[in-house]
Amino acid sequence: MQLRPGPVPPMEDKSPSLLTSEVVCDELPNGIKVLVKQVYPARVANFGVWVRVGAVNETDRVAGISHFIEHMLFKGTEKRPVGQIAKEIHGCGGYTNAFTDYECTCYWVVLPSKYLDVALDIHIDAFLHSTFDEVELQKECQVILEELKMYQDRPDAYSFEKLMTLAYKKHPYGRPIIGSEQTLRQMTRKDLLEYLHEHYYAENMFITLIGDIEPTRAIRKIKNAFKGIPRKTVQRTPLPVEPAQTEFRKERLSGDIARSYLNMAFHVPEATHEDLHALKVLATILGEGRSSRLSQTLREKEQLVDYAQAGVFAQQHPGFFYLSFMLEELNMEKVENGAWREIKKLQDQLVLPDELLKAQNMTESDYIFSQETVEGQGRNLGNYEMLGDYSLGEKLIKKIFAVTPHDIQRAAQKYFTRNNCSEIEYRRAEN
Repeated sequence: MQLRPGPVPPMEDKSPSLLTSEVVCDELPNGIKVLVKQVYPARVANFGVWVRVGAVNETDRVAGISHFIEHMLFKGTEKRPVGQIAKEIHGCGGYTNAFTDYECTCYWVVLPSKYLDVALDIHIDAFLHSTFDEVELQKECQVILEELKMYQDRPDAYSFEKLMTLAYKKHPYGRPIIGSEQTLRQMTRKDLLEYLHEHYYAENMFITLIGDIEPTRAIRKIKNAFKGIPRKTVQRTPLPVEPAQTEFRKERLSGDIARSYLNMAFHVPEATHEDLHALKVLATILGEGRSSRLSQTLREKEQLVDYAQAGVFAQQHPGFFYLSFMLEELNMEKVENGAWREIKKLQDQLVLPDELLKAQNMTESDYIFSQETVEGQGRNLGNYEMLGDYSLGEKLIKKIFAVTPHDIQRAAQKYFTRNNCSEIEYRRAEN
């Protein structure tokens, strides 16, 4: 379904105003920020409640509790027994879901816009009156443990998780969002409720609403529905600062896997840092798509890998630039050398204008395509608001097109050093 959010700017303006144009921003009396965007002719709406709490806010003892609460919040309320919430949403023709990240937890629903009142009533009921039933808590703990097991059985995900643990020695980014079997099994209903009451308050939340709705009327309904969320002064515990890495780190793992994996990470600044624009373009040039440098050399030409990828883990705190490969174990050293060879080229030679423009266009296209649905637009608005400003996405595109070949070379020289690199080799265990 095609969305029509308003007039498109002239092509010479390298910022597609497909997301933040006509966003209405308001704040409820209790401090909850509300972002509403009318999109038509889609007769659906995406309503999301974002809580500024995630895995980085947890102590080691309750690691995984943010994700545990996400699982429990919609399991049943004082007036809606287990299964009733999903039944009501499906009865309206909609669907609901949630996710936990390092810095936030989000609960959202997509449904026909005429049923917005249902979404509001269900969410406020869950936030204020969830029962956290002991029996359901034990059942959900088993569900999460199965989720943890499935995640660990995926060699690509497992090796990437180990890469983060290797790269972060102080900052909680090095700890899995889902927690561990030990922390999950010892978590109690009291732990969950105390954590909920500590973090789930008005000034720690914001709301996104995208769809075929009239903003003024919708905001009035949201104000009425969410007036019961208590206001509380924000008190944030400073997170430990990850010290600068001063030496190359490497860890070899083995397991019952069919193929081997190589992951490399280089520490880079937080998502809003100016260097991130060049690094995002770099990631596209190095490892996005079959025409990228790593795919062309290591996959197409030398046939050493099944895939080669590059990306940026960009968050509120300093993240990392990563390279990921799936390969035959006997090619491990050749692939590692090949990766460093491509990095050296970026450090020594300027990227040609055509390759730079192609990478910039690909970044812009990814941004535009991510907004094809009301769900995608809502997620983008929320993610950028979590970084400090919902309009950051379009500002990012403008700055992406301002990146020069010299910017890319400087970024490669600054961050892609051996002493700033962590590396995980995940090999097949010998029988």
